Amino acid sequence: MILLTTQGGFLKPFAWVFGKIFDWLFTLIYTIANQFSSDGDISHVPIIAICVILFTIIVKLIMLPLTIKQQKFSKLSNMMNPELQEIQAKYKDKKDNESMMKMNAETKAVYEKYGTSPTGGCLTMLIQLPIMFAMYRVIYKIPGYVSKVGDACREVISKIGSENLINHFGLKEGASDATIVDSIYNLTSSGWTKLTEAFNNIDIQASADKIIGYNNFFGISLTEAPGWKLTVDGHFNWALLIPILAGLTQWLSSKLMESKSKLKNAKEPEQGTLGNSMKMMNIVMPIMSAVFCVTFPSCIGVYWITSSVVQIVIQIIINRHMDKIDVEKMVQKNIDKVNAKRAMKGLPPKKITNSATSYVEQVKKQEAMEARKGQRDEDIKKSTDYYNTTGKKPGSLAAKANMVKMYNEKNSNKKE
Repeated sequence: MILLTTQGGFLKPFAWVFGKIFDWLFTLIYTIANQFSSDGDISHVPIIAICVILFTIIVKLIMLPLTIKQQKFSKLSNMMNPELQEIQAKYKDKKDNESMMKMNAETKAVYEKYGTSPTGGCLTMLIQLPIMFAMYRVIYKIPGYVSKVGDACREVISKIGSENLINHFGLKEGASDATIVDSIYNLTSSGWTKLTEAFNNIDIQASADKIIGYNNFFGISLTEAPGWKLTVDGHFNWALLIPILAGLTQWLSSKLMESKSKLKNAKEPEQGTLGNSMKMMNIVMPIMSAVFCVTFPSCIGVYWITSSVVQIVIQIIINRHMDKIDVEKMVQKNIDKVNAKRAMKGLPPKKITNSATSYVEQVKKQEAMEARKGQRDEDIKKSTDYYNTTGKKPGSLAAKANMVKMYNEKNSNKKE
């Protein structure tokens, strides 16, 4: 369904909006390139690559409020998890109906206490999914959304004829115009050679040059997959940099997106099953992305790289912002929202329970203890370095005697 052009599907409204944005960007870059070209030749300008980069940045900024909301939920989840784990441990071996009802009630109370719900993060993800799929659909099927690219493909159809192209590409009889357009657009350099040789009595070179020029990205064709070969025609296959960068940038992005719990539950092992699974995913997914980008058109790889780079920048900014947020105030704000809804229903307001407040205080105390411990370790290191500057073997009698001497001299200087 994602690979369809503009016909049908629940993604159509999203794809239509994003398609208009992409088409506008293409027209803008095309116009600017023509303005600065003295001879009218803009085949060296990577128009589609520039559009993919700008398009990804724009959509990421549109999705920014959802990203921030998801990060806030993540921060609250870190605060709630120890309490939720205590409840799970409390009812671990109790499977009777009454115990299960009590566990559900206590779990619900924890979520209410922090002014959120178990579906808070899922809802944000569900909203983002159709947007992400629609983005992918527009980038994968550019001729269906960008008028100039589609027109260049239709020029080829008008010159050669639909039936001839259906036979040439081995398509099903009666294939739609969109299917033929996609087949023309996705032609590789060898595919264009075969097409021009098959219809050498028809001049399609001008249309072919347009489509090839639109997809030229510093010598890399965005419609071709990088493949597994290190060299092509005796030269290094520079297109392989795309899957490498796609995997690397996604790995960096996943590392930044890892939730950093401010307080770990003492009963929970540091390397639990969930933690190990997340670490494995953060390794496997970038590798899979790199492998997919080897076999997918390079345009998809450029999109993935841009998406990861933009996500890295956004994540750094969000992380700095989230570190400054007072969790207690954030919890109170969520409670106020819940109370506003309860007031509309004629229900009494809820308050932050003592356990919620004490937990926030516990986090602050641990942070202060960690800061003091870090300062103490630094002082010990400085002191050790000071007394080990003589070059004598540490722990020897001479070193200890010298340490006493330096200590006395240091304190004597302070008194003076």
